Amino acid sequence: MEFQSAVSSLLSSLVKRIVLVFCFPISLAAQNPVVPVLNTLLPDVVRNAGENKLSIDLSGHFGVEEVQDQAVRLTAEWKYLDGSPGLAYFDFLLFRDRTPITTTNFLGYVNRGDYENMIIHRWVRDFVIQGGGFTITQGDAGPEFDQVATQAPILNEFGVSNTFGTISMAKLGGDPNSATSQWFISTAPNSDNLDFQNGGFTVFGRVSRETMQNVMDLNHGVDFSPYNLGGAFSGTPLVTGTVNENFTAERFFRFSSAAEIALPEGQAGVDSTLVYSLIENDGGGSVSGQIVGETLEIDYADWPLSGRRLLTVQALDSVGNEVLDSFRVDDFTTYQEWKESQFSEIDLTNDEVSGPGADSDGDGVSNLILYVNGLKAGGDKLGQIEAPFLIFGGQSPTEIRQRIAIGLTDVDFSLEYSQTAEDWQPVEGVSPRVQESDEYDLVIFNLPAGAQTETKVFYRIRFSTTI
Repeated sequence: MEFQSAVSSLLSSLVKRIVLVFCFPISLAAQNPVVPVLNTLLPDVVRNAGENKLSIDLSGHFGVEEVQDQAVRLTAEWKYLDGSPGLAYFDFLLFRDRTPITTTNFLGYVNRGDYENMIIHRWVRDFVIQGGGFTITQGDAGPEFDQVATQAPILNEFGVSNTFGTISMAKLGGDPNSATSQWFISTAPNSDNLDFQNGGFTVFGRVSRETMQNVMDLNHGVDFSPYNLGGAFSGTPLVTGTVNENFTAERFFRFSSAAEIALPEGQAGVDSTLVYSLIENDGGGSVSGQIVGETLEIDYADWPLSGRRLLTVQALDSVGNEVLDSFRVDDFTTYQEWKESQFSEIDLTNDEVSGPGADSDGDGVSNLILYVNGLKAGGDKLGQIEAPFLIFGGQSPTEIRQRIAIGLTDVDFSLEYSQTAEDWQPVEGVSPRVQESDEYDLVIFNLPAGAQTETKVFYRIRFSTTI
């Protein structure tokens, strides 16, 4: 729904099961209140043949950051369609020393009253909620928009990662030092994205644990829906059900005030001790480990060879604030690595046992098929082999797909067809594409239109190694 008439004047003038818990004190009791932060992303890891343990030094990744004794409370007020009032608070805990330029700049806007009647003008669900740029009041002819008067742009102070619940400065593309009044809250883990764009987006605080639920209520669309008002307002939250007849300033997620308050009790840590938990997002495999000193050690010797694990480390402070970071562990990406992990030194010299076409256990499944499916050698694996499946568009199949282990670098795929399931011929003019995910990869072939007209057709995907 659009309200072009109401905003046209403005637009013309504005050009991833917790399995382990460990505790390790990073430092002695803090002198000032602190919150946990992620300073450096945990690295993705490629597991090499013969390696059964993964060790990560946590000291260079997680930490705590001192916050100011004064928080900033943003008070949002609106009216529902029946006239009843709505109210929500966002409490911002601001870093004490980490981002002095950014924090001072933000407090300047707060204390001058620039954020009075400010709206959330950009809402991208499970990504960001953005404000600080525009205000709205109700005039005789309808809502009247204005732009927050901006001060001079500030220097970028990126350092802390853009994790869930952090507050960061918005800026112009291609100019790291262009932030002025606009800020955003990360409503998802945005580290892998925002830490590496435009010099990194400066995190200068985090939403309090107590009021983060209010942020997520807005993110999930509780009582509000996104409306396209054009331009900078293409995803603006308004009270659900708003139409032209009831389109007023009171329908916006609008902050009636922004002011400093005493740091709410229990929202920042009282010391620097962090409790760590290791979370396995996809639920597969067997994970055991321990923290020795500042090192996270994971034993993945018993993992099935499924290609990839997405793991998350949680750091929890003394009052329940958490910060999370995920990283991938990729298993073997070449047949040679897989083979060396599965066979003895003697068997590695015998292609009839360890070669790609060998079926040493006699279950009808070659080593190459085991490798492509991320399975171990030995034992009857026939029932664990993934079969290709068809994707239909209407009454006709349009694609054939097959799940495979993640990240294989030395396998070629081709598509064959037969009307008898015996005499196989290559399907001409088709090439595979690989679609990646955190649990498996998909090999996808688009089926030619001519092949779909056959009365009976069998398809299969052939694997071959490039070794």
